[in-house]
Amino acid sequence: MPRPPFPANVRQFQRQFATEEACQHYLAACRWPDGFRCPRCEHERAYTMVKQRRWKCVACRHQVSLTAGTILHNTKTPLTLWFWAAYLMTTDKRGVSALLLQRQLGLRRYETAWMMLHKLRRAMVNTAREPLHGEVEIDDTWIGGPQPGIRGSRQLKGRRAVPVLVAVERRGDRSGRVRMEVLPNFTATTMAAILKQNVAPGSTVYTDGLGGFAACTPQASNISPSSNRCDPPCARVPPRSCRWRTARSGISSTG
Repeated sequence: MPRPPFPANVRQFQRQFATEEACQHYLAACRWPDGFRCPRCEHERAYTMVKQRRWKCVACRHQVSLTAGTILHNTKTPLTLWFWAAYLMTTDKRGVSALLLQRQLGLRRYETAWMMLHKLRRAMVNTAREPLHGEVEIDDTWIGGPQPGIRGSRQLKGRRAVPVLVAVERRGDRSGRVRMEVLPNFTATTMAAILKQNVAPGSTVYTDGLGGFAACTPQASNISPSSNRCDPPCARVPPRSCRWRTARSGISSTG
């Protein structure tokens, strides 16, 4: 059986996930779409322990955590707030900052909002995703505004902005999938490791001729320094796609 449908709008969401118990029932439906089955005795009946976020088997009394194996395990934050954070983050194409999330949910501490967003972003990464292939544009950029006293795009010491490598698939006049990695430095070893991890062998890579790409062998990819033939990757990525990760899954897990 498929997972229960997610609300189509804010009003439906507010009605469906108004209480902690409602959120737990949704997690249970995701974990056991065909109905509860005890992992110890395979009995099909259980009763809920709402405060502990567990289900207890009627036959053998074995307790099963609803949040085990998910980013929600052992959290002290109410599930209603977690569900709201996931909804706000995945439905706003501009993205949600930790400060905005703190204000929207009425959280007391900024660190709590930051932690929730960090865990949600990590959970949305598809671990089985394939590397980029075909024609791939790669370029480095800085995330952060200009800083007085800093000259040149390769100066790392004292710079508050973060260097990031962006790789974008070329699909005709449109951009395909995107990969972004924080750069600890601009050395050839670092560039080669990132390419090996994110770009499939045999792909044609377009760069701006940065010396760090010289370590990439022809067996790994065809490097073509051609800054005049293509736009920078960041210019080809739609604003709503310029995020650290692309959302694909929810906050629940099977098992």
